[in-house]
Amino acid sequence: MTPAPRATGFTLIEVLVALAIAAIGLAAVLSVVTHSTRNAIYFRDKTFASWIGQNKITEARLTITLPSVDKTSGELDYAGQSWKWEQTVTQTDVPGLRRIDVAVRQGDAPTGEQVATVTGFAGRTQLAAPQSTASWDYVVNTPGNSGRPPVPAPPPGRPLR
Repeated sequence: MTPAPRATGFTLIEVLVALAIAAIGLAAVLSVVTHSTRNAIYFRDKTFASWIGQNKITEARLTITLPSVDKTSGELDYAGQSWKWEQTVTQTDVPGLRRIDVAVRQGDAPTGEQVATVTGFAGRTQLAAPQSTASWDYVVNTPGNSGRPPVPAPPPGRPLR
């Protein structure tokens, strides 16, 4: 008499344990992907807000007169999103030099929840004496002249490269 063939395969408990391990692993992977996506969105928004702040400071620097000492604010659309900015201009201890702080937040965020704050300076007076009086004019190519520009003397204390 031959023995009856034994059933092969996994038991129900083994299958349930394997499914539980797979579910825990997938939950961990999903958590990492979600966290990475949130970080990418945060850094994208922080970059856009920094660019907006830098643009506002550049606009203030490009005006003919110094920006007035006060607070201004406004809204704009940038990169498909609505943004609000608040610019604060203060006088520094140096005459003719103003500090500009620009706080940028998303359009639907409440006041005080800035995504980025950028600081810059604008000035209209010369703060230091020129370092060199060398002429950088070029010579016109004429007969007997190779057309090369003259080499100016280096500023005092600096070697010619």
